[in-house]
Amino acid sequence: MILSNQIEKFLLEFQQIASEKGVKFWERPENVSMMKMLGLNETLVTEKILLNLTQNDYCEGPLSDKNQPSAWCFGKTIKGHNVYIKLTIVEKKKRKNAFCISFHESTKPLNYPYR
Repeated sequence: MILSNQIEKFLLEFQQIASEKGVKFWERPENVSMMKMLGLNETLVTEKILLNLTQNDYCEGPLSDKNQPSAWCFGKTIKGHNVYIKLTIVEKKKRKNAFCISFHESTKPLNYPYR
């Protein structure tokens, strides 16, 4: 099992990059429609949700996601919806960016090992 300090380390780095540079969201139809349904935009999702994730919201990871470096999965109940959130940090030319790969209704029950 992933140790809580690894989750904290990832979240700290992700949230530091996110608060400095913002988060880049993958333009996936399910992500866009979930935000619309919840009445949120990328800025609100970043400020109200992603910057406030803790290890208690951790579900799984790090996972390999296509050509991306390790992705970390979290879950949040937002307005009664169980939202699946997958995040990663991409480093190119020594610059790091925070990415939100997934932000949509969970398709399966989420497991929270730290709750």
